[in-house]
Amino acid sequence: MIRLQEHDIIEGVVAPTSRLDGLSLVSWDKPMNDMPWGYYASFKIGAEWIDNKEALVVTTKRGMENIDFLGMFMTCFSSNLAVEEFSNIYTINAEQPGIDAPSLKGVVSPLIVLHFLGVVSRIKTLKKGYVHHCENLKKIKGRISILKNERSNVALKRFDRVYCNYDEYSVDIPENRVLKKALLFAQRFLGSMRESYHSYEGINHVLARCLSLFESVSDDVEIKDIRMIKGHKIYKDYAEAIRLAKLVLRHFDYSINNVSQREEKIVPFVLDMSLLYEHYVYGLLYEAYKDKIVYQYRGQTGYPDFLYCSNGFNAILDTKYIPKYEKTPLDTYVVRQLSGYGRDISILRRLGYDDLDESSVTPSIPCIIIYPVESGEGQNPFVGRKIRELCGNRVRGLSQFYKIPIPLPTVEP
Repeated sequence: MIRLQEHDIIEGVVAPTSRLDGLSLVSWDKPMNDMPWGYYASFKIGAEWIDNKEALVVTTKRGMENIDFLGMFMTCFSSNLAVEEFSNIYTINAEQPGIDAPSLKGVVSPLIVLHFLGVVSRIKTLKKGYVHHCENLKKIKGRISILKNERSNVALKRFDRVYCNYDEYSVDIPENRVLKKALLFAQRFLGSMRESYHSYEGINHVLARCLSLFESVSDDVEIKDIRMIKGHKIYKDYAEAIRLAKLVLRHFDYSINNVSQREEKIVPFVLDMSLLYEHYVYGLLYEAYKDKIVYQYRGQTGYPDFLYCSNGFNAILDTKYIPKYEKTPLDTYVVRQLSGYGRDISILRRLGYDDLDESSVTPSIPCIIIYPVESGEGQNPFVGRKIRELCGNRVRGLSQFYKIPIPLPTVEP
């Protein structure tokens, strides 16, 4: 097994090889002029099979070992992004055998469970449908089941009962039962993490709210029925929630007793840490500033992560999952990238500079780099503060460039 941390190189490989070319966690690259060509890990962590015998495992960079993935992923869902966006953060290959990767055991299950919980929390009203019932009743309801009524009542001289077939319009439909069952799995899993995660109370509140919505729904559903249930294209939130519910149930092998057990091996997965951090920061920004934040606006020069639009202060914000910016200067390509955004007329117009054209004098727009630092703090640093107030860390030698460190939530080591 090959074990790396983010940005490490696979030692001993001096030329491209088809054995490693198809992997998601490493790529043939030369990150800097003073570094050799090789297969480098980037901003992705996870585990995947190289071939039938050997696996590759990539873990978080040094100093980021105690990240609270539960808290990060739940914060992502406080934004207004469509549910499909979150599926881009990670991929799971449930068809392949598990990989022995102890350092990643606390990552996969939280991601699956929290993704599912975040999608379900967006469901406001449960779907209803007709549910078929066949019951022995005191009064006729629907149609009499002649054969069953003869055997169960007439033959036994129970003339006070009638066996009936009827349909009832109810929320207790198979789709909701699958979601309810997966929510109970999530409840069991999250309960086992109460002691370690600072974000547990907030997540548990969301879980309780979801369970109350499904209060009138049974969790009585068979494994063979689960596989047959599909989401409807019209109900996108439902379709995604059902897909994830199946993933949760399958991940724990359809047994709630497996939820609290420690994982011996992990399912192969790839998690894009850069994209996760971007979504995490957007969740924080949206919670604090709502519609003042524009995400991934399309300009002529690219897609800046965020635009901050207000009457008194406008800015271009970009997340970089690069902790080294705490002590080192910005990379040249980052400065060029944001400088290009600051001269993009379509972006400037979205920021409120309506009278600009190619002959106009370009206004000086603040460019803000948001980078991570590990911290145990769980509060949103943007709430109750203006973006301008956070721009105290000015980049030396550059006009209108600032850095804002945003801490990552952590768990108890």
